[in-house]
Amino acid sequence: MERKTFLLLAMGFIVAITADTLSKALAESALPMGQPVPVLGDFFQLTLGYNTGVAFGMLANVGILTTLLPGIVIIGLSVWFFKALRARELPQVSALALGFILGGAFGNFLDRLADGRVTDFLDVGIGALRWPTFNVADSFVVVGLFVLLFVSFFATPSKQSATHEDTTPVVQ
Repeated sequence: MERKTFLLLAMGFIVAITADTLSKALAESALPMGQPVPVLGDFFQLTLGYNTGVAFGMLANVGILTTLLPGIVIIGLSVWFFKALRARELPQVSALALGFILGGAFGNFLDRLADGRVTDFLDVGIGALRWPTFNVADSFVVVGLFVLLFVSFFATPSKQSATHEDTTPVVQ
């Protein structure tokens, strides 16, 4: 993996995990449990809560599985990401997005290791129609995925992958 690619990946990872860790610490020290604090009226609030499950609370209270499953996914994604970047199957700019995804996933994984739950506090919706409360790590994962999808749609094949094409002339 090129040095610039590695630096982009590391930068995304460090930014995501730092922003997540600091925001969760601030939320836990400043917000009352379960009491919405309006930021943009009813649309955007800060509401401290904890999630013992994985995405959207699925698999809540099933014990060690909610810790092991995300850990296995992080390892699998990391291996795939590093292989794809090393083989230049992904554009270099996607390294930043991959850093965001891994940093966000690892941030939630570290949070869960402490007490089996993840700290959530970002609350978006209108009235009773609310998205499940989430955190900064979740935001980095989603933003990273959207950037990766966007880059994938508009990426041009790298020089290395173009040289691997079959250039044998067709005989008729």
